[in-house]
Amino acid sequence: MTSPELYKGWLIEARQVFCVQVWSAGGGDCVIPVHNAQNESEALALAKRWIDMQTEPAESRHPSDSSEEHDPFPLDWDDDDIPF
Repeated sequence: MTSPELYKGWLIEARQVFCVQVWSAGGGDCVIPVHNAQNESEALALAKRWIDMQTEPAESRHPSDSSEEHDPFPLDWDDDDIPF
């Protein structure tokens, strides 16, 4: 990640994003952008966590007390945030 800079009133910075390609029988092929991974194996682990959240009923999800702040998939996120 680069240091943020101001450009024409916009704060910009470059971030490394891993794109994890997944396929499901119900949804077909899609790409999950993972912003918070340090390496490929962590990106795959976060993608697996996202898949687990998609198959888990919403009422059984409980936020953890300490990781909520750094949670790459917050419970109130909208599936529209993923571009597929």
